[in-house]
Amino acid sequence: MKPKKNLTTGKSVWRKIYFAVGIFAVLLVTLVLLNGGLLSNLNLVFATLAVLFLICCLFILFFSQFTLPVRKLSHRILIASRLFSYLTGDHGPAMFIENGELRERKDERLRQGPGVILLDTASAAVIRTPAKFKGAVGPGVAFTERNDSIAGVVDLHVQFQRIGPRLEEKPFQPKGENESDAAYEARQERRNNSKAYTRDGIEVCAHISVVFQLDTVPGEGNTEFGYNPTAVERAIIGRNVDLDKPEDNPERITSWTWLPAHLAADVWREYLEKVTLSELFPLSKNETNKLEVVSKQIKQRLSQPNFIILDEYGNETSESEFSKEYDLLKKRGIKIIAVTLIHLFFSEEVEEQLLKRWTTSWLDFSQKDKKNVEQMQTVEMIRGQNQALLDYAYGATHYLGAIPLHQNLSNTEILSALIKGNLYHIQQDPNLASYLKDEYSAISDLMEWITLQKGSA
Repeated sequence: MKPKKNLTTGKSVWRKIYFAVGIFAVLLVTLVLLNGGLLSNLNLVFATLAVLFLICCLFILFFSQFTLPVRKLSHRILIASRLFSYLTGDHGPAMFIENGELRERKDERLRQGPGVILLDTASAAVIRTPAKFKGAVGPGVAFTERNDSIAGVVDLHVQFQRIGPRLEEKPFQPKGENESDAAYEARQERRNNSKAYTRDGIEVCAHISVVFQLDTVPGEGNTEFGYNPTAVERAIIGRNVDLDKPEDNPERITSWTWLPAHLAADVWREYLEKVTLSELFPLSKNETNKLEVVSKQIKQRLSQPNFIILDEYGNETSESEFSKEYDLLKKRGIKIIAVTLIHLFFSEEVEEQLLKRWTTSWLDFSQKDKKNVEQMQTVEMIRGQNQALLDYAYGATHYLGAIPLHQNLSNTEILSALIKGNLYHIQQDPNLASYLKDEYSAISDLMEWITLQKGSA
């Protein structure tokens, strides 16, 4: 199905305006000629043009307030002034920012006059002049002055960034026969982005995922995503600049989303140097999983002002330290939500070494685990037996224990109290009552017989 053509282009609109003005001019000239010529009707011509100009201005003032979603009177006046500037050709850029992406017509931002920006609920931007930054604007309508421009835009949604090799590729393999030079260089660049070495000198690459957003609270700034002008300014103004790239290169200034994943990779390298390859994959449950420790520490470094210090062997200490990474992210207006080590990559030799280690050790560790499980079962069984004896003793002496110690009881009374206690114990446990139906009936008969014997005596 072919897309529908947009018939309401700028040129077609202006054609309609020129056509209407032309018809009015023809009617006015005809009216003047029929009433004695131009010289005798100068007052009529000027009055007609003045009324026409006044009516046009009133119509522009009235209808301009419906072109954009505004409520304040000052904003309505600004919209009207922008529309007058548009009619005179002295207007600035009119742009729409949706989900952190700038949508504009070709060469729109080259206009230097007063302009307007419409931002959806998930977008924000920073406005600047040629000399300084003016500040942040959030969801809604923003008005720019002459020579203003957009320094940068941000997406208020939660952001997901990943760094390291792709999950489906093998970064340690040499260049393939059908692989281009550019593809191979890109694969090696992704490998180097998260390359690290263990304490025993083994190279490991990680696929790291970072979830983050601007340092805002949902609902702040009249948007469900949260809008904090200070955080927006910090994110845009604090972007990194690559001085090795020319000024006209759009990649010279990095995106504000670049920093979190690269910080996570730096912390990953720092902590991996403290552990060995075997400590990353312990064979026994009793051994500390250093991979979990490293993952926990990375998130702590990026999301908390203080973190627990690890010693040179990757063990947690009782000391804490101020996190420079957290402080840097805070200064950039960024808040970390989660950091995950999704996958680790090794060379084929290391993978074979890990597989061999697992196959030669799994039987010993499985036997040890089986022995530990059997010991735990024995301990729990003895504990259960002791608890069952205590429960039975408590139930059997339920009535006997209520009798004062100084009261002398006959053998028959003691037996009767114990039997009543057994019946009470069975009644209190539905499972036991359903399992001991016959025994309960026999004990009840015994109790009746003792009662009869006691009565006959």
